[in-house]
Amino acid sequence: MKITSMVVSLVALMSSIVCAGPADKPNQSQGERKSFDALCARQWNNVFTDTCTGEWSARWFLDGDKAKVTTDEKAMTIDTTHGYAVLWTKQEFRGDLRIEYDFQRVDKKDKGVNIIYIQATGDGQKGHVKDITRWADRRTKAAMSDYFQNMHTYHISYAAFPKDYVRGRRYLPESNKGLKGTKLRGEYTKTGYFNDQEWIHVTIVKQAKVLWMEFKHPTPGKTLLCRFTNDDKPAIEEGRIGLRLMPSRKSRFKNFKVMEAGKEKEQ
Repeated sequence: MKITSMVVSLVALMSSIVCAGPADKPNQSQGERKSFDALCARQWNNVFTDTCTGEWSARWFLDGDKAKVTTDEKAMTIDTTHGYAVLWTKQEFRGDLRIEYDFQRVDKKDKGVNIIYIQATGDGQKGHVKDITRWADRRTKAAMSDYFQNMHTYHISYAAFPKDYVRGRRYLPESNKGLKGTKLRGEYTKTGYFNDQEWIHVTIVKQAKVLWMEFKHPTPGKTLLCRFTNDDKPAIEEGRIGLRLMPSRKSRFKNFKVMEAGKEKEQ
């Protein structure tokens, strides 16, 4: 009986080790993978496509007077060697979204972060009207406070060094508390995905108050699926998408697509 009890206890212990993840890295269960795959398989309407090889200013506009954006026959490069940058879509998007693009970290800096803003609008206070193009002249330096103090938007940070985290936020400009209280549930650290300058395919699905972000590394089987949940903050339903780089970073992007949720076709 003692031997049987010890075996049962050992099996239970091994199961807990396999199933449990670090406190800051929620377990990626089969259920989460099925949920994400099902969301990707739903009906989506393609509303924005950019290979990122032509004239970038046709579809985007830039915050950050010291940043540089260039394109070549392969991709678009955002360079913040001398200052911050946010590259915004001219187009706005509504409802649930699916966003896909290829991302390459070119720099080898051990400091800084990339961010994607999802559905950003002005908060309406002190002239920061809903349409962010109307006060772009206030964001020539593209400082972080220009955004979290004045915009409603989701934010996901990644390729973040030195801590190598992936983290979600929902800005709360009316609170006047900066980034305090903006974090979404779910955080991933020490990912090891962004230190080898490889092209990574990114898929984001925003459904109601849940954000999914998948990083598919070219190494076979090396895929990270992240899930962020907005438990207690207002929903966000419309706005522009922005690509943010902190100073001294350089990143390349290509095959950028945005899809809005559509109704399933009748059979």
